[in-house]
Amino acid sequence: MIQETMSRQERFEAAVSLEKPDRVPVMPLMTAFAVRSQGMTQGTAWRDPDMGFKAMLDTFNDLGGFDRLYKPNLFWPMIGGRFCSTPIRVLIPGRQLPEDALNQIDERVLISRDDYDKLATLGWNAFWDEHYEKMTGGRKISYVAATQNQLLDLYKEEVTIYHGQDIHPLFGAYVDSSMMAFSMARTLTEFTMDLYEVPEKVKSAMDASCDDLIQNALDVVALTKIPVVFIVLERGSGFYYRTDIFEQFEWPYLRRYVDAFISEGLTPWFHLDTDWSLNLPYFREFPKGKCIADLDGTTDIFRAKEILGGRMCISGDVQASLLTLGRPHQVEAYCRRLIDEVGRDGGFILTTGCECPIDARFENVKAMVDTAKNYRGKN
Repeated sequence: MIQETMSRQERFEAAVSLEKPDRVPVMPLMTAFAVRSQGMTQGTAWRDPDMGFKAMLDTFNDLGGFDRLYKPNLFWPMIGGRFCSTPIRVLIPGRQLPEDALNQIDERVLISRDDYDKLATLGWNAFWDEHYEKMTGGRKISYVAATQNQLLDLYKEEVTIYHGQDIHPLFGAYVDSSMMAFSMARTLTEFTMDLYEVPEKVKSAMDASCDDLIQNALDVVALTKIPVVFIVLERGSGFYYRTDIFEQFEWPYLRRYVDAFISEGLTPWFHLDTDWSLNLPYFREFPKGKCIADLDGTTDIFRAKEILGGRMCISGDVQASLLTLGRPHQVEAYCRRLIDEVGRDGGFILTTGCECPIDARFENVKAMVDTAKNYRGKN
């Protein structure tokens, strides 16, 4: 094992700042995997937050510990009645889904095309205050607010327990990018039609909503005290749209997000699902050593290093297929390549490509963690 000269927190901060830490930080992004690895059903963990917390902690320890824990539990922290993302319906194992299924999103049209004008007038928060009960067929937003506040209080308690054991949950808040939020409210197909048929309506609604989304995230961070904001990005990438669409409907708002978060001393974590190869050159405009580009295995991480190296920390990208179907020696070989090539000269965090799959082999995830602890790299 490499002789460690940094704490977990110092190692993470060094990587973000593009410095070369004592070894590459490692962090499997695990939720459902942790539950299954403890022999527990997903439904059990969703019904009983204490069991979800225990699964996460026990799996962290079974893996020998690592540098950052994705989340303390299965749920996301939100502040009551003010949404950092579209209030989508989540299908829960043991409730709407089989007992040991993976939770899913029930994507459906939540707002009409006419609602863009209301959003442009009211802004994000006031629109949902008015629209939520209608959208849900009578469910009051006050009920949602009470539930969210209970979960936020629990999140804070869990973070305190983890910090007492030198375990550091990753993020203080999460927020959808503007395109992600609106796409989830309209569905991918309807939203894509809107971008081409009523672009000015979409842009006016986004202009009026962006500051609310930013402030909602800032308010959550003020309570969780973790200075990392997880920005959910997927549907603005070149995988879906030409760069001119990205330039109009994603990039201006993402810049506003980054300016606001960095000015508050927070680190933006770009969770870049899908292929962002066409868009990565834009990210070079962000301040050096202040953000993290988290890749899911669809974007070529080695090409990303060529584009963003020396400008932005990169995290990724041990893929689901390797963790579920591979063998430990194959995981180790790929992690070594990542450390050698993407981790060269610092600015790299070894993570899973998006979340660790529910059916990953434990020995493969352990091989990922152990490789980071034992392999310094060629440089």
